[in-house]
Amino acid sequence: MEKRETKTVFATICGRPNVGKSTLLNALLGKKVSIVSPKAQTTRARVTGVLTKDGCQYVFLDTPGYHRAKSGLGRAMVQSVSEGIENADIALFVVEAGDMVLQAEKNILKMLSQNKMRAFLIVNKIDAASDEQVLKTISLFSEKYVFEDVIPLSARKKVGVDILLCELEKRAEPSFFYYDGGFVSDTPKANYICEILREKMLYNLGLEIPHTVALTAESFDETENLIRAHITVYCARDSHKGIIIGKNGSMLKKISSEARRELESYFGKKVYIDCFVKVKNDWQNNSGILAQIGL
Repeated sequence: MEKRETKTVFATICGRPNVGKSTLLNALLGKKVSIVSPKAQTTRARVTGVLTKDGCQYVFLDTPGYHRAKSGLGRAMVQSVSEGIENADIALFVVEAGDMVLQAEKNILKMLSQNKMRAFLIVNKIDAASDEQVLKTISLFSEKYVFEDVIPLSARKKVGVDILLCELEKRAEPSFFYYDGGFVSDTPKANYICEILREKMLYNLGLEIPHTVALTAESFDETENLIRAHITVYCARDSHKGIIIGKNGSMLKKISSEARRELESYFGKKVYIDCFVKVKNDWQNNSGILAQIGL
């Protein structure tokens, strides 16, 4: 039997916070590998997702939302965006239907230009916009950069995702596969547990607190039927610690239970999570903690 030629394309997903980058990655892969929430700056570390289909391997890099950096955490996140653009064949610049070209977008376009980057303009959330808004957004951004393609879509409803994959497949180059066919994400299981816990915090806690926490796995053990993880939750203030734990531990128990149910479905086995909350002032500028969370 003749061996089938394989090909690969590396694509970086970039854009400002809250435009749906992680939702798009999950839709492309058909599996949740990156956490999502309605709150800005949900993604912190770059997430690699891999789809192998019909002789083509798509390697996606989901980057944090580009924003004005005010701490070591912010600077590391912005650096992650820059590195993601530099290390890809093509950039998927995600904007929201109805968006204007503001400073964050200008900074990303500058990065694309400096790297002479091939790029698609991805106009997301078309299900919540009028045709006029979509066309206006395309016109505004197309004046600022020569995009190789423009693809309106809805990542949430998976409308237009197949078109994006088709266009990426056309740009893929003959190559060996960099990952095994069944590989989906490079996120270690312990880190994934931390991320799912943080996602539940984003949904259950107030606006400020989830952005002032960091989660690290102090221990991780896995057997055929059980995963055990000891997680430390770092927060910036004593008052935040009390809110995270809740009265008689109720909030932390709720967050842990929601995370455990999702993780058990994801891993296909029992998951036991032990969480301990610590106050760590200015952890956003602690290089050790930033390294533990992948930055």
